[in-house]
Amino acid sequence: MADAPSAVRCSIQHRWGSGEDVSSVDQLADLLDELEVDDPEHPDVWISDNEAGYNVSVFAGSRGLVIWEDHDEVRGPLYMDGYSRAGMMELFTMVLQGRTTEVEPPRVLWRPQLLAPTTSRGWG
Repeated sequence: MADAPSAVRCSIQHRWGSGEDVSSVDQLADLLDELEVDDPEHPDVWISDNEAGYNVSVFAGSRGLVIWEDHDEVRGPLYMDGYSRAGMMELFTMVLQGRTTEVEPPRVLWRPQLLAPTTSRGWG
């Protein structure tokens, strides 16, 4: 997989609070590996596209929960579930590579009730 076109475009937030700029898919894989540890108090990690103004959070557990959030809170947050770990990696990689139009939800799939069922398995 290709790395990011710009090393400062994106940043990541680790599960236990630290953050950093991200420039490689290896960093993303390590970030997702953090979800393997059982820690309900710290359930998620995320990547932010600082240029486009949104972030994507993914959560530990079998549900495959992903949240897309607009930094300006104009269109979000949007919740989706059913993502595999590979799907989460693909989504994070698209964010890292600046593929904004492929990541941003084209429509409100469902929001904001986390307990509501969904038939969606991703954007697009």
